[in-house]
Amino acid sequence: MLDFKLNKETNKISIPVPPGIRYMSEWEDFNLNVFDHAFIIDKKIPGCGFTEYCLTSEDDVVLCSPRKILLENKENQHPDDVLYVKNELEFDPNVDIDINKSTDKMNQSSEDNSEESEILSIKDRMKDDIVNYIHLRDQEGKPCKIIVTYDSFKYVKEVLQEEGLMKGFKIVVDEFQSIFVDSRFKASTEFEFFEQLKEFSGTSTRICFVSATPMIDRYLFRLDYFKNIPFFELDWSSKDPSRTIKPELKVRKMKSLTTEIKRIIQDYLDGKFAVLANPITGIPVQSKEAVFYLNSVNDILRIVKNVGLTPDQVNILCSNTPQNQAKMKKKLGKKYQIGRVPLRGEPHKMFTFCTRTVYLGADFYSTNARSFILSDANIESLAVDISLDLPQILGRQRLIENPWKNHAEFYFKNLGIGKDESKEVFNKFVEKKKEASTNVLSLFDKASSEEKESYVGKLRSALVVEKYTKDYISVNFSGNNYYPIFNDLVLIAEERAFDIQQIDYKDRFTVFNIIKSNNFRLDEIGHYVEYLRNPKNGHISDRLKELCEIDEYTDEEKSLIAQQVSEKFDQYYNLVGPKRCAQLGYNVTYIKQEVDRLKISEEDIQAKFIDSFNVGDKYPNTKLKELVGNIYKELGLNLLPKARDLDKYFQIKKTKVKDPSTNTFVNGLEIIGIK
Repeated sequence: MLDFKLNKETNKISIPVPPGIRYMSEWEDFNLNVFDHAFIIDKKIPGCGFTEYCLTSEDDVVLCSPRKILLENKENQHPDDVLYVKNELEFDPNVDIDINKSTDKMNQSSEDNSEESEILSIKDRMKDDIVNYIHLRDQEGKPCKIIVTYDSFKYVKEVLQEEGLMKGFKIVVDEFQSIFVDSRFKASTEFEFFEQLKEFSGTSTRICFVSATPMIDRYLFRLDYFKNIPFFELDWSSKDPSRTIKPELKVRKMKSLTTEIKRIIQDYLDGKFAVLANPITGIPVQSKEAVFYLNSVNDILRIVKNVGLTPDQVNILCSNTPQNQAKMKKKLGKKYQIGRVPLRGEPHKMFTFCTRTVYLGADFYSTNARSFILSDANIESLAVDISLDLPQILGRQRLIENPWKNHAEFYFKNLGIGKDESKEVFNKFVEKKKEASTNVLSLFDKASSEEKESYVGKLRSALVVEKYTKDYISVNFSGNNYYPIFNDLVLIAEERAFDIQQIDYKDRFTVFNIIKSNNFRLDEIGHYVEYLRNPKNGHISDRLKELCEIDEYTDEEKSLIAQQVSEKFDQYYNLVGPKRCAQLGYNVTYIKQEVDRLKISEEDIQAKFIDSFNVGDKYPNTKLKELVGNIYKELGLNLLPKARDLDKYFQIKKTKVKDPSTNTFVNGLEIIGIK
């Protein structure tokens, strides 16, 4: 039996995962039948095998995915068990499919019998494939596993309902947060998919919306549909905290996306391989493979060409469309092909490039690949969504023996000068489009039947040209009629895009704060030291003020940063102290005078420390801070006390010390000699 617990902090229902379980398929008590109707499952961690569970359980499942490459990957892994319904009517997934159809095949004249015949033939083939597959699985006594893109779900649904086969199927909407994200570039398609799902409201059909990174609540619950369905979250930590190790992210601000990638590639080509220990055997492992996440096919092709990578060195994973195939052939030549994700046990090439097509769900089984993520907030398509994309990317490497499984390097460019936009300006823009949408709906309601038919035709044509730039109106189809409707998904996706570009990437500190709030372990101190060393980032007084006033580091971390920046920073921050620097208005002339005054007392400070502490004694860090603070007060010094101040005068080592107030062992220092 599953254990359901209400999380009062999130108002969501927590399901503790029993100890010893790493993958969903190992959890015998877990079953989709225990849930009713529509529900959300936040699986919390990518790579827990939820999709695999759906494809190997005893349930009849229609698994809907936002990406073809994920379905191709799963079809390759389960060639004899799943039916991948491939719709030949689908268009380029980077374009609004419904809009294209409205000006192409769906708008063909009724006199064009050959075109109609082709469409009917395609639909008949899909229907035969689905029906024959279900009957075969029934004869074999095996569950049905139908996999399909969001775009083509309507055809599967139509066949199952017409044949009376829908009953008993569970609909799993994998990576459902992409419904919101993808609405930026194929809004009508995502809207139509969502409308198809809403038709099951009030029925017994179970719809599972699943993701490891569900859309942030303030966006998700803007839709009435999600306000009233239960939200479950898998709790992997309470029974076994080792299952939720925070991924480590090395964060670096970059000037040039191309320069950074070429530098990393050259290190690999020169044999400068990073080394880490295999987490299972402890044996050192060299990283001889690199995976780059860069959402630009043009940039990928340019880099591959400039560096001179050969087809046997590079695997390019992007949408396999005629447009991308033509680009690759033109820029790289006939020998280069759009690749596929290697299956478990298959060799990997030294360099793999992934667009957003691969961010969701693809499984990499490399034993030594490192992950490099590149984001440019100045170009909307290149801005990585820190809350949604980063956790997904960190979940792509599946093998535990890969030392870099939970590591990645994140290179970013902040929003450039002059590209910022105030929230007030954006809100006015949104309100104007809302008002225009209201007017469109009002005019349609007042029109006669003949006028509505003409009006909706013009709206469908306008969608092709305007693509939601002037309003939020979609055209829906029901009961053999088209009618306009307000598309909430476009509005939400537009607001999310603004927040990513204008808020998350506003400056380097907002980037760090967003990353920290998403439970990554950060290695950004080295980058910050480099930033403060660079005179181009302001006068020394400005950089000193930034260090003193920043709140994203502890006092000890800031002390360490100051020591690494320069001798001046060390003296200003650690000798004068942040409070005194602020009192002096960060005026370097006054601070230098303070340094000279304090240096005169250095011998007195050293003598006082040596008199106050004994070699061989051990102290808790908290007690040391108190004792050091008392020394500074006695000498009339306005310095920030830190336990490691002893390091200036004594040889010390870290140790565990019993705290008599709590009768527990805490972090402390042992004095082992005088310097």
